[in-house]
Amino acid sequence: MQLHADEIPLHSCLVQLHHNVPTTQSRIRPRMQFSVLSPSGNFRIHYDTLGINAVPTADRDGNGIPDFVDSAAYYMDAAFRFACDTLGYRIPPRDYVDSSSWDVYLVQLGRTPGFFFDDRDLGQFGWYGATYAEDLVPTPCGGVASTGFIFLDNDYSSADSIGTVTRRSTYTDTGVTALKITCYHEFHHLVQYGYAYGFSPTYYEMTSVWIEQRAFPSITNYTHYVQRLFANPTLYCLSCDRSIEGSYGYSIALRYLALQLGDSLIRSWWEGIGKCSQPPIALDSVISSRGRDFRSLWCSMLPWLYWTGSRAREGFFPDAAVLPELQPENGTDDQVYTEPSWTRTTSLYPLQFKMLRATLPSGDPRSTADTADFLATNPAIRELASDARRSTDYSVSIVRSGSGEPLSTSPYRCTRTMDTACDVVIFRSGLATAVQQTPFPNPLVHSLHRELFLPVPAEARAGDRATVALLSSDGVEVFRTDAAIELNATGQRSIRLATTAPPFPTHGIFVVLIRSGEASVVTKLAVLP
Repeated sequence: MQLHADEIPLHSCLVQLHHNVPTTQSRIRPRMQFSVLSPSGNFRIHYDTLGINAVPTADRDGNGIPDFVDSAAYYMDAAFRFACDTLGYRIPPRDYVDSSSWDVYLVQLGRTPGFFFDDRDLGQFGWYGATYAEDLVPTPCGGVASTGFIFLDNDYSSADSIGTVTRRSTYTDTGVTALKITCYHEFHHLVQYGYAYGFSPTYYEMTSVWIEQRAFPSITNYTHYVQRLFANPTLYCLSCDRSIEGSYGYSIALRYLALQLGDSLIRSWWEGIGKCSQPPIALDSVISSRGRDFRSLWCSMLPWLYWTGSRAREGFFPDAAVLPELQPENGTDDQVYTEPSWTRTTSLYPLQFKMLRATLPSGDPRSTADTADFLATNPAIRELASDARRSTDYSVSIVRSGSGEPLSTSPYRCTRTMDTACDVVIFRSGLATAVQQTPFPNPLVHSLHRELFLPVPAEARAGDRATVALLSSDGVEVFRTDAAIELNATGQRSIRLATTAPPFPTHGIFVVLIRSGEASVVTKLAVLP
């Protein structure tokens, strides 16, 4: 499970060392220099003070144990109490090495060379932690659970970096902040192993990310995973047995479901999985047992996914403003409506969601284009357990006049074909804009100002192209370029030019001619050295 240099470091790795219950002699375990029991006695923390895996040596309380180790022990105990005492999850099975405690190893995961284990350098992956399944345990229904042990990074240092081409910081959160959320995340993998082992990593990872966010709502580490998914919803993970692409980001769906039906919904889901029910079937069943229909509940999530970031509004995720914005699947050039119609189609696997965007030119040149966002999902949850790679098509057609559903008060109409999908349509009217009247700054000081904003013809629209020419006092053209008309900081239509390129004159008085289509505007500009 190797990461590319531009990827966000994954929070954890789920690894099974043996497919059969091994003998004590065949088990693979790290050998560390020291170990200490957590205050509750539930965890044995293994660590080094010398070598590549050495923990920070600070010991402010003088108890002879490095503070980082004390913190790891404290937060592992806290993770146990939160999962098992507060949320009511089943206590996971302990391992056969020491049946009185779970083993946690503090090792170098944040850089290379790092901790070498299982025939590879784990430092190359940039993991926050890793949970290794070890001894498989039969369950009453005929499935398997597993014991396991945990790796945590030895310091979560801001100096750690990974990447083969460009080095970048490994961790978005560092120090104790990273340590505590990873303790909760990794311990919950042990909890999950106690119910069932061997399903798609997606279900394990999305639940562990939900747990860390539920425990620490003010820590926004999870938003990085949501960002990755929202930027590219094609990072689909639910129907791939061993893929984890996008699985961390799908924690946003569990968060929505828990906000609707309570935290116990997620525990009841895992209890169903522990009774040998496939995860999709178990989730559908537990929601049905609470008097809700999965399809309607899942489809109602779409506005929650949309109203985030700068679009955030009350009534959806409490922290919607810090969440990333879902991006359209189709690129900017593919969004523009052109006559006589605009049609786009996308495919949706079970529980996948995507957004198509159409930009619709306004009839008023003083306004920016209208925007229609079509957010769709395929709520066929039971197909995940039967025919997970079967997709459904979702199609949108838009015309300026004719048949179809009107898009707000605009002249456009749309027809959506969705098979088994459901959708929500968000229409946003363009902004009324004015035209910038004069160049700014004027005079332009070449050694000081790096940008120039120019007026445009009244008929020009934002998004149109314009030609800019500078003429000397004797009518000789000294500069010409093509530029986009956009909105400046005050919402006025204008042209922004960089003045640092060598062709731009360094001094003089100039006549400026701006032409867009058949319309033009003429102004004057003074340039000082």
